[in-house]
Amino acid sequence: ASFTVVDDPRGNTLGRGSRVTLHLKEDAHDYLSEDKLKESAKKYSQFIQFPIYVKVKKEVDVEAEEDDDDDDKEDEEEKKDDVETKDEEEKEQEEEKKPKKKTVFEWEQVNTQKAIWLRAKEDVTEEEYNEFYKSISKDYLDPLAYTHFNAEGE
Repeated sequence: ASFTVVDDPRGNTLGRGSRVTLHLKEDAHDYLSEDKLKESAKKYSQFIQFPIYVKVKKEVDVEAEEDDDDDDKEDEEEKKDDVETKDEEEKEQEEEKKPKKKTVFEWEQVNTQKAIWLRAKEDVTEEEYNEFYKSISKDYLDPLAYTHFNAEGE
């Protein structure tokens, strides 16, 4: 595994922060899954205070919106053309009532949990202490002991 750091040829498009671009091998297509990407980001950013976002694809129900000008034109056309049957009109009304699906891309924050050292002692479980120790020390065993305290300095 290797990585390179390069300047963005388009200039400073982000303003602040970093963009990570992954180039996957052919046998790593499971990382293209949105769930797998979120899971990995959550796992490795669990105790990081800086927010990490993943761009997700969502489908939103959108009602068919029509301009007032279009309604006026349709009314004039209906007055001129009396050949339409009720069945066609009912079908048109049913189509208008059905909500349309619209694909929207949104940024969703992955690491929403507050850092362990910023939370109250009562809110942190033993399992969270153990996970924190393992992530910091790269150890696979649980810690022998731990303590939680708040310190304020001047």
